[in-house]
Parts: sequence; C-alpha cells; structure tokens
Amino acid sequence: MKTVLIITDSLGLPRVKPERIADDECWVYRLQDLFNQRLKFRTICTPGMDTRQLLVASRDYHQAINPDLVILQVGIVDCYPRALKRGEVSLIKRLPKTLNMMLHKLVKRHYGYLIKRRKIQYVGATEFRNNLLEVRKIFPGSQFRIVPIAPPCSDYRAKNPLIEIAVNNYNKIFMDLFGSEVLADCYADSGDRIFMSDNHHLNTTGHDQVFNVLSQVLYEFSGSKA
Repeated sequence: MKTVLIITDSLGLPRVKPERIADDECWVYRLQDLFNQRLKFRTICTPGMDTRQLLVASRDYHQAINPDLVILQVGIVDCYPRALKRGEVSLIKRLPKTLNMMLHKLVKRHYGYLIKRRKIQYVGATEFRNNLLEVRKIFPGSQFRIVPIAPPCSDYRAKNPLIEIAVNNYNKIFMDLFGSEVLADCYADSGDRIFMSDNHHLNTTGHDQVFNVLSQVLYEFSGSKA
C-alpha cells in the first residue's frame, strides 16, 4: 500500500474559531476517510508553520516516513507582509496590559502604513525558495502535490495592501520549483466565497474545493476510479 504524507499549517485543521469546521468537513480528514482502504496516510498539521520550521521538522522527523506522495500546503505564514517582527510581537505580549493594549491600538491604527514602510515577512522569498529546494531533496523518491497559497479575498487586500503581490510572488516560486505538481487550479474562480470571517482560514466551501481537487489526484495516484 502506498504512503501519502500530508503536511499543512492550520489551514488543514478542523477549528472552533472564528467559525466552526468539524473534522468531517476538513479536507485532510475527508481524504483519509475516503481513501483509507487504498492508501496509507501520515498527517502532520502544524499551526503557524512556515518553511523554515518545515525544513527543520522534515530533516529531523518527516523523512523517517519515506512517503510515496507528499501533499504540501504551506506559505501564507512565510509571505504575509507584517507590521511587526516576531521579536517585537513577543516583546509587546510581555508588557503590562495597559501598555500592551495601547501599542496594539497604535499598530492597528497605522497598520497599512507600517506594512508598506517596513516590508516585513517572516521568511523572505530567497529563503522560501531555498527551504523548499532542501525539503524536496529530503524526499528524493517522492512525488509532490502542492496546494498553493489561496488568492486573498477583497477584505484581506483592503486590510493589507501588499498581500496580493506577496501571494502571487510566492506562488510563482512554487511553480518554478514544482511545475505541474502545483495544483494551480485549486482555487479557480473561488473569489471571496472560500474564507472564514478572519479572511484567512478556509470555510466549508474552501475545504470542499481543496478536497475535490485532491480527491481526483488520489484517485489517479491510487489507480482507482471515483
């Protein structure tokens, strides 16, 4: 039986907030339930994961699985343009509550300006590319299928003036490195319909869309019919 390794950030998980996604609605678990008689699954979903963390975990842990197919969904944490660096966020969280709230309101008020001015990304484009190249080397005998970064909805674009350019640039890196293994039509014609109210996580429609694309991939990979 062939082994499928699914690696995702929080977009592959069921969740409670801001809206509920049950495990039976989540694309990761729906695939496992549908194909559990045909394929062996190993699933690792890590909230907040970027490719820097992915590379370390793949070197230390994931490569022991020796999968035939890797389904990878990652990237939004890497590319998202931010107002503050990780260390700054950590420092603010440790401040007294009154000062914490004051700085939070100040950053929120000037969020768009700070993003454009500071141009902070947790993982820059060059490192993102290099991390993915190294991850690919860790699984030399495996096929890959890449779930690209979802195109930002209109509210997300209004909140973050650089998000659309960032997503397009990082998805292009996926295409450059993985070519036809990128599921480029995964979010075709999705518009604003696939996101929760946080404009980031997938709602039931979004999970349906990813599931439908990947189920066809796994029918072909397992040599079975729908």
